Amino acid sequence: MQSTILKYVLAAAAAVALSQSQADMVQSSSLNNDNDHSRLAARALNKEAQSFNSNFTNLSSLSITERSGDKIRRETIAAKIEIPEEEPSVIEKLNTVASNTVRRFSQTGTASWYGRQFHGRKTASGDTFDMNALTAAHRSLPLNCFIRVTNKNNGKSVVVKVNDRGPFHGNRVLDLSYGAAKQLGITNSGTASVSIERVDGPNS
Repeated sequence: MQSTILKYVLAAAAAVALSQSQADMVQSSSLNNDNDHSRLAARALNKEAQSFNSNFTNLSSLSITERSGDKIRRETIAAKIEIPEEEPSVIEKLNTVASNTVRRFSQTGTASWYGRQFHGRKTASGDTFDMNALTAAHRSLPLNCFIRVTNKNNGKSVVVKVNDRGPFHGNRVLDLSYGAAKQLGITNSGTASVSIERVDGPNS
């Protein structure tokens, strides 16, 4: 009996990330049947539920499993936890972290350019490619965001809109429109070493 009780206590404690010292401890002599076991698990869950609201967004029950030899017995206890509406969800927190990371994006590498052969075609964002506009293709940055590109060889910079995907050639990190490449002075060389940083808009 004492071994069975211990299993219920540990299962309840693990389900809500409690240490044994935080759980509701009951003398083993008072647990005489399965209902007592269930009440113990329910008390352990409900006692600390509110302090863990920000960590659990969809906890509706506690599952208890008891193993005795080859027999396995499972029991589920309803234990709905209400999450305050003002508390941001885990997904929202992750999205905020991701957005902040992208906002601080910076990169260095080799940039190339593309022009007349793609003029008038659709880009990955749905825009019509204009070889003379200030745009660029990047492999992973959000479409329609803006970046400042600086030619590390001459110090010239230009802000471009990322509206396409690429380049997919070698280890290049950026494919500029002809218009952007012209402002950076790399139309003759074809490629250049550049630095990239995320900015808020075209006039940043």
